[in-house]
Amino acid sequence: MNMEKSLQSMGLHQQGITRNSLFDQINDLLSLWNPLDVPDYVAGTEYKDYVYDILDILKSGKDLESYIYNDMFVRAMGLGPSESAEREISTLCRSIENVYKEYSKSYEKY
Repeated sequence: MNMEKSLQSMGLHQQGITRNSLFDQINDLLSLWNPLDVPDYVAGTEYKDYVYDILDILKSGKDLESYIYNDMFVRAMGLGPSESAEREISTLCRSIENVYKEYSKSYEKY
């Protein structure tokens, strides 16, 4: 299943995501992406350490796509450069940024 369809099936492409925290929502997206192709029961915890860096990048406005592709995918995970990975990462980043925007909006009301 491609990433976009997976996101749709999880409802994570839509506004109004109901997961508990921003951390959980981002971790869910990373687990769904699952570039290491670990079993589903492992994916939920496999990528948690990256969420903290992603949150820092989102807050600072730095280039999320560059971090995920260069620092996570190529350097940390040791996966080779790939055009299909670049497309998946672009989709992943848009989804993460949308989740972040929605989360931020919900706290602007208070």
